[in-house]
Amino acid sequence: MKTSVVEEMAAAMEIRKHFGTNQQPNRYENSENDGSVCPIADQRYLTELIGFDAAPVVSNILADVLIRPVAELAANPGKRVRAQLVSFSYRLLSADRPLSYAAMKRHRSCAEAIELLHAGSLIVDDIEDGSTVRRGRPALHRVYGVPLALNAGNWLYFWPTELLKQTGLSDDDLLLVYENYHSTLLRAHFGQALDLGTRIDTLAQDAVTEVCLASMRLKTGALMGFAAVLGAALADASEQLLSSIEQFGRDLGVALQMFDDLGNAVGKCEPTKHYEDLTLSRPSWLWACAAQSSSPADYREFVVATRKLPDAAALECWMERHELVRRTRRSARTHLDLSFEDLKNRLTAQHVRWSPQVLDELYALGEEIAVAYG
Repeated sequence: MKTSVVEEMAAAMEIRKHFGTNQQPNRYENSENDGSVCPIADQRYLTELIGFDAAPVVSNILADVLIRPVAELAANPGKRVRAQLVSFSYRLLSADRPLSYAAMKRHRSCAEAIELLHAGSLIVDDIEDGSTVRRGRPALHRVYGVPLALNAGNWLYFWPTELLKQTGLSDDDLLLVYENYHSTLLRAHFGQALDLGTRIDTLAQDAVTEVCLASMRLKTGALMGFAAVLGAALADASEQLLSSIEQFGRDLGVALQMFDDLGNAVGKCEPTKHYEDLTLSRPSWLWACAAQSSSPADYREFVVATRKLPDAAALECWMERHELVRRTRRSARTHLDLSFEDLKNRLTAQHVRWSPQVLDELYALGEEIAVAYG
């Protein structure tokens, strides 16, 4: 586990370096070194990114309206599950080879890329959900307004591709990573369309579970699958193995989302987000479990109770009577365990040399997810 901790510390330092959130000089601080964020101080780097030699006033404006908002979000990291999955995926398949300096650098670039891509999705999600808080602080659009926050979130869908160029992957492997990157964004937007375009309380009871699962697979599942692919690509995995690792990452992501949906109902979330999924009638694993295990009459009662939110009395009475929390937790746990069982079977069937110790550590991460979210 020590190697993973070192890698994660290095990745966190790399994010702070790129976004100027530490107090040490870096390429993004201004010439007076007053600690303010000015990422375009390196004129050659600006020219490379935007295609022309910009005047200092342009650099300053971009720092204020684009990089500074992103830096504030990056300075307040979450659990970094996706960055950890990059590391675990690599170590699982690398046959316990010691990490070189070059490998550490590649890890930092990939870990940073996946976390920044996730950060972009959070900014856009908060806007579309009307959320006011993110990670204990005001959501970015509440501080900078919707136009600037939306632009920053969209920019973070593209910026990580620049970081992936620093991974040292071969041209063929980098092309494969880019294809996966594109597929991930495409699927995530399909998932977001399901979330935004579906009032789950208006669907037929027997359609609820499939819509909820599709949303989780396309959003959280797709991004976790990409994180796993990044680590496996660094370990020179074959295309067949990459497919197996991606499937595991997607399954793990779905399990994470199931526990996160449960946390939204039991209060393991921002207080302002309590029952948010139910209030907005968005696809959620709680909806799926209620639909799966209830009679038509009982399910109608559940729907009526959710429509009374924020008055939660009827809903909480229904949930307690039908043991919805216990059933949701149990189904999420089953999905988590099956994801690891399926991975082990796939690795065995492909005669892959893999590290049982790392798999145990990865399972411990799954346990952390279960406790933290649900």
